[in-house]
Amino acid sequence: AAAALLLFAGRRRVHARHRPLRASARRDGTEASDQREALAAMAPIDDEVDIAVIGAGPAGSLLAYLLAEQHGRSVCLIDPGASKPWPNNYGVWLEEWDALENKLHLGLRDCLETEWKYTDCYFGGSWGIPVDKLFRIQRAYGRVDRAKLRARLRTPTIRIIEDALDTEMVAPNIFTNGALLHDADGSTLTLASGRRLRAKIVVDATGSESRLTWRKHRPDWQAVPDPAFQIAYGVECVVDGNTHYNLEAMTLFDYRTDHFDNDPEWKARAEKIPTFMYAMPLGPAHDGSGGQRIFFEETSLVARPGVSMEECKHRCFARLEHLGVKIRPGSITDEEFCYIPMGGPTPERGQRVISFGGAAAIVHPATGYHLCRMMAASSEVAEAIATTWEAPSGLQPDAVAAAAYDAMWSPSNQAQRDFALFGAELLMTLDVVGLRGWFDGFFRLDEGLWAGFLAGWPTLPKNDLHETWQGRLEFGCKMIARLPPSIAFRLFQGIFQYTFKYGLPLLRSVFPLPDHHFRHEWEPPTPADLIGDPSAKQEALRLASGRPSPHSPATSSAADLAL
Repeated sequence: AAAALLLFAGRRRVHARHRPLRASARRDGTEASDQREALAAMAPIDDEVDIAVIGAGPAGSLLAYLLAEQHGRSVCLIDPGASKPWPNNYGVWLEEWDALENKLHLGLRDCLETEWKYTDCYFGGSWGIPVDKLFRIQRAYGRVDRAKLRARLRTPTIRIIEDALDTEMVAPNIFTNGALLHDADGSTLTLASGRRLRAKIVVDATGSESRLTWRKHRPDWQAVPDPAFQIAYGVECVVDGNTHYNLEAMTLFDYRTDHFDNDPEWKARAEKIPTFMYAMPLGPAHDGSGGQRIFFEETSLVARPGVSMEECKHRCFARLEHLGVKIRPGSITDEEFCYIPMGGPTPERGQRVISFGGAAAIVHPATGYHLCRMMAASSEVAEAIATTWEAPSGLQPDAVAAAAYDAMWSPSNQAQRDFALFGAELLMTLDVVGLRGWFDGFFRLDEGLWAGFLAGWPTLPKNDLHETWQGRLEFGCKMIARLPPSIAFRLFQGIFQYTFKYGLPLLRSVFPLPDHHFRHEWEPPTPADLIGDPSAKQEALRLASGRPSPHSPATSSAADLAL
C-alpha cells in the first residue's frame, strides 16, 4: 500500500520520485527491495534545513558559511570526514588573496602560514638558457594555513553531520537507492546511517569526480576534451645545511633535468614526460636545531593519462640528492599525494542539485588552480541563491539552482574556459624543452597578461584582461611574439588540430563570432489550461458532451449569421 501511494504521488507531482525505485527493483530483481525503499521513503523526517551542503572541504565549507552567516539560511554540512583536517596544501598569489579578503571580509590575512616576496623559476637547459639561470618574478606568493581557514569557516550556526549520502546520479536528477529524491518543494536525503533530512536546496561540493552532478558529454553540446590530470608527490621535512632554493622566495617551477644526466633511461623519460619541482621554505625547524622546514613537491602540470605518483616521488628525491639537499632522517611530517582532475564538461543544464567548486568544473583547466577561483565565485553563487529564494513567486528550487549555475557559468565565463581548455591541450603536447621555452616566454609578458590567464575568474586581479575576446586575442598575439619559432609553430599547429577535433569554441573565444554558449535559465512549467490550443480543446469537450457551440446557427443572432 505504501509503495502504491508513493508511486501515485510521484506520477501526480514529480516523476523523478518513483524512478529510482523502479531502477532498484530491476537491479535487485525482487519486489521486496522496491517495497523496502518505498517504506523508507515514508519514514519520519529527522531534521529539516534550508540548505544541505554535501562535502566539507574548502568549497562546501565556504558556501555553507556565506549562506548561513551572510544570508541567514539554516545550513547543514554533510561529510563522513567533516572533522578531519584538509589534506591538500594551497599556494596563492598574495594579490589574489588580498582581493578575496576585500570581497569576502573573512580575515584571510590571518589564514596565511607563510609569505614570500618573490617567486622563482628555473627554465634553463634549452634555448641558450644556462641550466642554473634563475628567473625571478617580482610577485608575492603565500601558503594558506589550512587549519585556520577551516576553523574560520566553521561556525556554530552551521550544523555538522558526519555521515555519507551514499548514492549516485544515473540520469539528470535521478539517483540510485532512493537516497536523494526531489519534489516540487525540495529534496529528501537518506544518509548511510538511515537518518533522513529534508532540505529545500542541495549543494554538491564533493569534488571534481562527484557522483551527484551530471557532467556527461552530450551530442547536442559542444565537444570538449576529456579531463586531464595534475599529479604530484610532496613532502614537508627539515633540511640540514644546503637548501639550494632561496629561503626568501617560493620556487614555482624548476623544470631542469640535469639530475638524470648519468641515467639515460630516466633522463629520456623526464624529457618526454616533464615534471617540475615546487618548493616552499617554511622557516626554521621548530626544535631550534638550525635546520629549515621546506615543503618540496614534484608535479606533473597536466597530462592524460596522469603520471605515476611513484615516478613523481622518485624524481623528487633524485632531484634533491643531485642538488645536495639533505633531508633530516625522520623529519618528514607531511606527505602529500595530489590528484587534481582538470577540464572536461561543465555541469549539464536543468539539474536540481547545485554543484560548486571542483564538482562544478571551477578548477582551472590548464594550471590546476582552484582555491582562489572557487572563493571568487562563492559570493555571486550565494547571492544568486539568496536572491532567487526571495522571488515574489515564492521558492522554486529549480529556479534557485538555475540562478546559481548561471552565476558560475555565464557565457563570458564559458568563453574564457574554452580558451584555457585549449591551453591545457597544447601544454600536453610539449616535452620539457617545449615547456621551458613556453614558460620563459609566458612570464616575460606584461604581468597583467600572464597573471590574468592564471587567475581565470571574474573579480580576481588582472582577469579583466582576459574577459573579452579582444583581451584573449591580444594575449595570444603577444605570447606568439615571445616564443621560440619552433614553439610558435607548434602553437599554430595546435590551433588547427584543436579546431578540427572540437569545432569552433576556441576561435569563438578570440574572434567576434556568433555566441553559442547556453544560459542556465529556468522556465516555469506551462499551466495545463494553456498547453496546445485551449479553444480547440474546449470546443471538443463541448461537442463530446452534446452541448451546442455558442456560435452554432441555433443560438447565433441574425447579426452573427449575417456576419
